[in-house]
Amino acid sequence: RFPMPRPSLDQPWYGFDYGSVHFVVMSTEHNFTVGSAQYQFLERELRAVDRSVTPWLVFAGHRPMYIYAPPSSNPAGEQPVAQLLRSSLEPLFKNYSVDLAMWGHDHSYQRTCPVFQESCTEGATVHIVAGMGGQRSGNAYPTDRPEWLQKFDHEHHGYTRFTANASSLVLEYVRGGDGETYDTVVLTKQ
Repeated sequence: RFPMPRPSLDQPWYGFDYGSVHFVVMSTEHNFTVGSAQYQFLERELRAVDRSVTPWLVFAGHRPMYIYAPPSSNPAGEQPVAQLLRSSLEPLFKNYSVDLAMWGHDHSYQRTCPVFQESCTEGATVHIVAGMGGQRSGNAYPTDRPEWLQKFDHEHHGYTRFTANASSLVLEYVRGGDGETYDTVVLTKQ
């Protein structure tokens, strides 16, 4: 197991710079609500980003803030956790201009428009669910797709890759079976 840089064993959240990107990684399995130790860390980490050094801000966690999945009455289900993530952390995303959020958990590929409060909003965060490895999802996805969902694939395995420089961040979803690029998103800065 590769140990991640974290404040302590029971606080698996951290941030780091890589090239022109600052990454902030959270634990969706620990308390992240307003006032929690993790929330305080996330706010400090987001506030401290120097956009002249790392113009791109990428956030990551396991369970997604935006997820196209069946509704659930289980408080630990995908939709209740997504709602809690939105109510707790989405204001931070807007305040600190998070460019891209990467999530897993659901065994599919999903990409949103730039979204805030479940509406496509220019300049908001683009969310990616990149869980298309391993076992195929057994979810029975609803027939009505939310307006914020721009790409969705639950039938193929694959991976994402991205490149970034000071003015652009390009993310691609590549299907594993044929190696074809299924989705490309390009974010730009002036």
